Amino acid sequence: KKEQNKVKMGKALVFLSFALLCSCSLSASPGLEVTISESILSKAWQAGVKVALPQLQSLSIPDTSGKTSTPVGSFDYTVSDVQISGFNIGSTSIQLQSGQGVELAASGLTLTVNLQFSFKEESWPHIKTGASATVTVKDGSATIVVLPTSTSDGHLQLSLTSRSVSLGDFEITVDGSMSWLYNFVESLFGGQSKGACESAIESAIDGQIPQLNTYLASLPTQYAIDMWQGSTVTVDYSVVNPPTITSSFMFLDALGGFSVDGKAKSCPYKAPAMPQVASGSDVQVYVADYVENCFLYSLHEGGLLTTTIDDSMVPSSSP
Repeated sequence: KKEQNKVKMGKALVFLSFALLCSCSLSASPGLEVTISESILSKAWQAGVKVALPQLQSLSIPDTSGKTSTPVGSFDYTVSDVQISGFNIGSTSIQLQSGQGVELAASGLTLTVNLQFSFKEESWPHIKTGASATVTVKDGSATIVVLPTSTSDGHLQLSLTSRSVSLGDFEITVDGSMSWLYNFVESLFGGQSKGACESAIESAIDGQIPQLNTYLASLPTQYAIDMWQGSTVTVDYSVVNPPTITSSFMFLDALGGFSVDGKAKSCPYKAPAMPQVASGSDVQVYVADYVENCFLYSLHEGGLLTTTIDDSMVPSSSP
């Protein structure tokens, strides 16, 4: 039985070490600190774009109206049924801004805008006409700056500090052969309608942040490990400080606490200040002896380091 307890204890310690290292991909503490490079964050940004892209495939733009003068007279016009579709991104990039946040950029944006126009001549005989147009945007860009913070319940959270969208060159196909109509649509999209499309994409970006924060809030901040004697040790790796951002790395801090069978004991040891030193690796984890000491203290307080030796455990050859 004694040997079985040793085996169970060894396995539990291995699982505990693995859990600490893996869980720190999201956070670290006064005893646990994770350094994440700009390269890893760039891969995360690329993955995030793939998830968000389907939600940007169909955007509607509010109707607009106004007056315009043409070679054939003055008209009141209405632009309606403006739909953005076929949204694609050419490339992405990321830049860490020391003390400010993370700049996420996307370039080579392409999309299609379908529009409906209706016209009514101001003077008699008040001729009415309509047309449709398709606008293909060849190049565009978007820039987002987010600031990672921490919540009171130990989760990461993103705050959107700025965002901008710029649609570049475009081609227009107008249903009809009237040259003045083509020139009008080109002029209108280059100004009012283009700005409305950019605002719609920015609003869609705004809507992605709460969804992402909801996902971050759903991530666990504790990990339970089955120990010997039927007990369970729970590792608490809640985020305790807002991440620190430099020009090349992001540092994450978390609690690194323990409880046995749901009973948490205040650790008597003091957590040291973590060094915030980047060695050049994409991801590195610092584990202070504070964590090990608190783990052993929790086991002791939970009675998991106590055993009873009876006669059956003593070799018969023993004096």
